[in-house]
Amino acid sequence: MVFNPLGEGLAIVWDLIAMFISIISVMMVVQINGAIQKSGKLSSDVTRKLVHIFAAPVFVVTWLLYSGSVFSRYLAAVVPVLFVLLFVGIGTGKVENEAFVASMSRSGDPAELLKGTLYYAIIIVLTTVFWFTEPTGNPNALIIFGCLAGGDGLADIIGRKYGGDKKFGIGGSEKTVAGSIGMLIGSFLFSLILMAIYSIQYAYDLVGLLLPVLLLSVIAMIIEALTPPNLDNWTVSIGIAVVLGLMFILSPTFWPFPFLTIL
Repeated sequence: MVFNPLGEGLAIVWDLIAMFISIISVMMVVQINGAIQKSGKLSSDVTRKLVHIFAAPVFVVTWLLYSGSVFSRYLAAVVPVLFVLLFVGIGTGKVENEAFVASMSRSGDPAELLKGTLYYAIIIVLTTVFWFTEPTGNPNALIIFGCLAGGDGLADIIGRKYGGDKKFGIGGSEKTVAGSIGMLIGSFLFSLILMAIYSIQYAYDLVGLLLPVLLLSVIAMIIEALTPPNLDNWTVSIGIAVVLGLMFILSPTFWPFPFLTIL
């Protein structure tokens, strides 16, 4: 049992409460950014990426609330599944939500949520099912979310502001050196910040993990730089997951965390 103030017999009840708190927390990220975008203080390009940067980290921090029971990972996965359904509903015109469209689309077209935003939510579902951190303490999900959210989000923001006109990429993608540096910095910092937060519960050797996290961040930067348009959510997440598995197999002293945590 990791955290359950109601007692072992009511673990599933507490997990349902944790799930509700998680939903509210992620919704707040979206709604706050929607209000900021509507006020005109930030452009849709920035608010879209701010949601991208903070949604997954806020969600994964709420995992610490779960009891660690056999049901915990699947109840946690319900949260991004609900957002997947919501994005499909909004994108197909069956559901209206101005804050979501304002926060997560560049053009204001609801159908845009069926692309990168939907992929992002699906990846969070898969990561939750396969790498739910409680009660094992395995930080693989923290690294995946650190690169997916912090890295890819900062890459876009920094690239747009400081990238200039010199761009590179394949398949029509437009990357910049500044954006790639943002990817590296964001992946490294967000992965470490999430691991530092989890160190409240698990005694991670943060100093000893600096080099592995830096290596993973460099790999994430390379993957993102070589990815065609609209696929970086997939390629970064899958690529980092594969590298995490290889690191454990080839050098468990370098990365001592098993590839999967699924029960």
